[in-house]
Amino acid sequence: MRSVHGLRRILSGARRLSLTACLLAAAACTATTPATDALRRDGLGDGTPRRAELTEVPFHAQTDYHCGPAALATVLQDAGIAATPDGIADAVFTPGRKGSLQTDMQTGARRQGAMTLPVHSIAEALRQVDQGRPVLVLQNLALEMAPQWHYAVLVGYDLDDGTVVLRSGQDKRRITDMGTFEHTWRRSGFWGFVLADPSAPPPAFATVSDWIGEAAGLERASRPERAEAAYRTALKTWPDAWQPWVAFANLRFQEGNLDSAEANLREARNRAPDNWIVLNNLAYTLLKNGKPRAALPIAEKAVAMADATQAEHAVADARATLQEIKDTLTDTSTAS
Repeated sequence: MRSVHGLRRILSGARRLSLTACLLAAAACTATTPATDALRRDGLGDGTPRRAELTEVPFHAQTDYHCGPAALATVLQDAGIAATPDGIADAVFTPGRKGSLQTDMQTGARRQGAMTLPVHSIAEALRQVDQGRPVLVLQNLALEMAPQWHYAVLVGYDLDDGTVVLRSGQDKRRITDMGTFEHTWRRSGFWGFVLADPSAPPPAFATVSDWIGEAAGLERASRPERAEAAYRTALKTWPDAWQPWVAFANLRFQEGNLDSAEANLREARNRAPDNWIVLNNLAYTLLKNGKPRAALPIAEKAVAMADATQAEHAVADARATLQEIKDTLTDTSTAS
């Protein structure tokens, strides 16, 4: 998804406000709210209440264009992480854009040691609120042709009244029509996230792929110890999955511990014996660990499995590993 940023003023003064109001009014006449309609009619299911609000979530009033730092500080503090809008502004606010890029918001959270798990539907967002997790969302408060990007934090909902409660702008409790919220959030592609502690059990909606991807984000944010905690959590949560073992292997490989990397990749292969990613990583690790002959048949199988995917990058990666192994064996034979 393209990166977009915080609230931007397209026009100025009364002209901007009046034009935006007219455009929104016209859009409201024709727009539909399928998610809101279904939720108000059927509820969330699974015994989830029709009303919930997180009253203890902190609030930070937004200064000019700083909705990103304010929203991120809100969810960080709620997660028990000491953070203020001013303290994180340099990391997430881009003065030239007068806003915060989505990627910077995620990186800012990861640098604080938190994971950002994506939430892409109103139903899941409301469930997260009921489970005690505020949801940081990106809204477009205007239209596609004249966007006003804005970050807010969802902290409550009432299906009977058809409203949500946001920490937004200068308002600690901005009560917003749920249909309007659906429109404004939809314009960002329903971009939003909840924070997660790498050491704690993942939310029920989290997938192993999302979790491992976020843990890798912690590595990129120079928090390898938090990434390792997330990988350990993944092993407990998804014991039959191969992804955590590959992730651990990558960590160990980067540390230069090739024996441990090899052992982790063998665990991954036990769970996914035909997965080209697992096989390719194992073959490459064996090669670098001085075992090119053991690596050769594994690399050949990796190429066969990659060919079956018909994905160019997979085929290229697997064949590159195989060729490097063959070159090493040729050099060794020549030297003999």
